[in-house]
Order: sequence, then C-alpha cells, then structure tokens
Amino acid sequence: MSNRVARWLFGLAAVYNIAFGVWAALFPHSFFTIFDLPPPRYPSIWACVGMVVGVYAIAYAYVVWKPERGDVFAVIGLLGKVLGPIGWLVAVWREELPPRTFPLILANDLIWWFPFLFYLLRRIEIRRLVIAWIIVVIHIIACVALLAVSGGTEVEPDIAARAEWVARHVAAWTATWFAWSLASMSLLAFFTVWAARLLELSARRPWVIGGCMICAAGILFDLSGETVYIVGLTRPTQTLEGFVRDARAYTLLSAGAANGLYCIAGLILSVISWRSGFLRGWIGLLGFAMWIVGLGLTAMAVLDHRMGLVLTGGAVMALFIPWATLVGWRLR
Repeated sequence: MSNRVARWLFGLAAVYNIAFGVWAALFPHSFFTIFDLPPPRYPSIWACVGMVVGVYAIAYAYVVWKPERGDVFAVIGLLGKVLGPIGWLVAVWREELPPRTFPLILANDLIWWFPFLFYLLRRIEIRRLVIAWIIVVIHIIACVALLAVSGGTEVEPDIAARAEWVARHVAAWTATWFAWSLASMSLLAFFTVWAARLLELSARRPWVIGGCMICAAGILFDLSGETVYIVGLTRPTQTLEGFVRDARAYTLLSAGAANGLYCIAGLILSVISWRSGFLRGWIGLLGFAMWIVGLGLTAMAVLDHRMGLVLTGGAVMALFIPWATLVGWRLR
C-alpha cells in the first residue's frame, strides 16, 4: 500500500469517526430510535461511547500525517474494530442486543478490517500469501458455520420448518451470516492481491482494474443480501410470508447478482492469468471450472431451484477453497 493510498484510507476513517462521535455525543437517543430499542436510562453513557470513538480520529489523522510511522495506531484501530464485533456477537448471544443492529457493526468495524490489514502488512514480502490464506480460513469457518445452521437454509425443503428453525436459533444464525459477510468482503481483498500480481505481469491494466470493480459491485449486492438474512429473518414479528419474501431477496441479491458478478470478474482475471502464464495448467482449469459452476449457481438462484442452489453452492466452495489456497501460494 502506497503512502498516498494510506492517507486516503485513514483520512476517510478519521472523518467517519468524527462524524460518528458527533452524532452519538449530541444525539444519544437517535441510535435507539433508529434500531427500535428501548430508550436508555442513562443516555450520557452512549454519548461517552461516541466521544471515545471520536478520539480515534486523532490517531488516524496522525497516520495521514506520517503514513510511514502509523503502524502502532493502525494496530490499535484494527484491534478495536475486531473486539467491537466480538462484543456485539456476545451481546446478541445473550439477547442483550437484537441482530437488527448489525448495520452499525458493519459500518463501524467490518468494512475496515482488510484495508487496515493491507496497510499493516505493506512491508512484509509474503503479504499476498498471508492475505490469501486468511481469506481461505475465513471461508472455511463460514462453510462450517453454514453446515451448523443448515436447518434454516435451502437444505430444509419445508419453508415453514426453516422459519421455525431460525426463530429458535437466532444467535447461531446471526453469527453464521456475520461470518459470511466477512467472507464476502474478503473476496475483494483476494481480487486485489490477485490483480496486483497480474499488473506486474500483464499490460492489460484496464481489464484487470475492471475485474476488481466488478467484484466490488458484487460485494454491495452480497452485503445487502446478508444484511437481509441477519436483520430480516430474525425479526421477532416475522411472518411466514415475510420470511419467504426475505429469503427470496437474499437468494436474488447474494446467490444471484453478487455471485454472478464475482464469476464474471473471476473469469476476466483468469483469462488474463492464463495468457500471462501466471495460472496455467490444471490450476488454471480448476479456476475456470469453479467460475463456470458459480454461474450455474446464479442460474439456480434466478430459477429458484432449491436443490440446484444447494448442489452448486456446495460445489463452488469445494472448488474455491483449494483453488484459492494454491493461488495464494503462487502469489507469495
């Protein structure tokens, strides 16, 4: 990561923290109003939280000023952005906070994880390998979690049984799609390190950058779908009709639009990787097979074919995890 990019990144983080701090300090009731929570007896506590978050802006401003010396402040910031979601998951598990507060955690913490990580790893020679394998681990965790909550997914043919299962396992369901939200954002990090390697090998800069932009567009659809799954399906007042509607919205947004965009972006970079000699042979063919199966998942999402979604979705992950592991090794 160049100093210029680091200045932009931490400049945005500083502006965000100042804005959040001012909002929470001056309007301490608004958070509870927006998320339909009981008003706090001591709103000044939330105002203090806002001021603490605002103070982080000073640290980020220092990194903007001295990007070559900001590692300590970036570590502190990233640590806070990791501990915050962990605390939120614990609060959801204890039923102290409802899952519908997820958008705040997404904006405050999750979207900053990989940008901060890129900055902190900028001097490490094998940073691309490290990032790629972190992404693989996140996907493995998300897949295991998905197996644990399969009673609320398309694996269960009875939609009423799915709705009942989710209503009885709100915390586990929330934690699973929290993990998938992180996995979705990690894909852009993967495409970024992949594209960086291709830019060193190929002159097809517009196509490489275009592939990354298509992936970024897919992230927006994916996070929207996962937010629907976390916020919508866990509503205490959720009806069966509402469950069906929200489940279909997720399918179209994530398995349909987002997955389709990822596959198009992946095919673009795979073709460039083949031509540049970076990914040829059986690894390259494995990648092409994965993206083609992924397009099949998009087709199943549009057709609303339950078993097709289960089979193609499982096949995509079965191909992606070993392929991404091998690509990460080559990125070293």
